[in-house]
Order: sequence, then structure tokens, then C-alpha cells
Amino acid sequence: MRGVIAIFACLLLAQCALPSDKRFRVGDERRSYVIIGVAEAPENTSPHYTMLWRRLDADGNFMRYGGRRILEISSQSGDNVQVPGIPGEFVLAEIPAGSYALDSVFALIADGRVNYSANGVVRGPERPSFDVRPGEAVYLGIWQVNLVDARAVTQPWRLEQSDLDAVLHAADPVIGPVRIVEPQTRAVNCAPYRLNTVSQRQVC
Repeated sequence: MRGVIAIFACLLLAQCALPSDKRFRVGDERRSYVIIGVAEAPENTSPHYTMLWRRLDADGNFMRYGGRRILEISSQSGDNVQVPGIPGEFVLAEIPAGSYALDSVFALIADGRVNYSANGVVRGPERPSFDVRPGEAVYLGIWQVNLVDARAVTQPWRLEQSDLDAVLHAADPVIGPVRIVEPQTRAVNCAPYRLNTVSQRQVC
């Protein structure tokens, strides 16, 4: 009998030692959760693309570029979720609640020892944007990235419940409902500049 009790006690301790559930809990969080897909155009699948969304301040202007004020969506990152039968890959990210607008797209093409880059700053001022509330999870659909006349571009490609269901089934990242959001057009001024002195990448 003592042996049974000891085994039962060990099982209880093992359960306590298990890591806590890391899934985002809708309604219980201060931050927000975003699911977004990125798919390369069939004719331009070689570049590594980065799509940059920036948080807006109370006046509707871009906040200073920085860690807690950006949402970067990168293709071929190795950390994204891929679902069989659905083009592209999905990025799952926790971000501060607020309003976000599309800043730019950037493409990097590796050709042997030489890297070629293509900027795609949305000079606007009209650009896609979305709002997300504290404790809310949203899905922004699949966005296609492409190279057009040596410029990186993106556009919404597909916004379907079936894609969201497939991602949630594959990754199980959220406890609670995920709201489907179709980004709206918003005017945000942009004065492009290089991200730093050693990079060709430009942002607003």
C-alpha cells in the first residue's frame, strides 16, 4: 500500500514539474496575438522577404523604430508554421495592443558571394493598417510578397476561415476565439531613411 501511495505522490510531483501552458489566453492577457501568412509569388520564390508593420502613436504617426513597436514578418525563417496544402507559411506573434500600419517590404537575394537587396517602402500616405485590443487574438490572412521592377511589394492574397482553422489545428497556439481582421487603408506619412549605415534597407 505504501508503494502505491509513493507512486501516486511521484505522479503528482511530475505533473507539478511540467512546464506551464504557453498558449495565448484570449481575454487574460495585456498583450495581443497576431497570426499572419506570407506566401511568395510563384515567379519569385528565391528571395528572403521581410514585411514590416509598425505601431502608430495617438496622432496616427509611426512610432520610432524599435523592438516593442514593430511586427516583422519574414519568409523562410525556419520558425514559421507551414500547413500541408496551404501556400506559404504563417507567423504567430505576441505584440503590444494598438494600431499598426504597413511600413515596408524588403527582399534579400543571395547569389553566391553577393547579396542583392530590393526595398519596398510604402511611401503612401495610404497603406494597410489594423487595430488589435489587449487580450485579443487576430488573423490577418495570407499576404503575397513579390518583386516588381526590382522593388519588393506585398498585397493581401487570401482571408479565409479554413486557413485559420488549419493553422490553429497544426500549431494550437491560442486558447479562445481568434478574430478575422481585414486590414483597412489608413493615411500615415512616410519619410524613408536607411535603417543604419551598413544596411541598404529603408523604412519610414
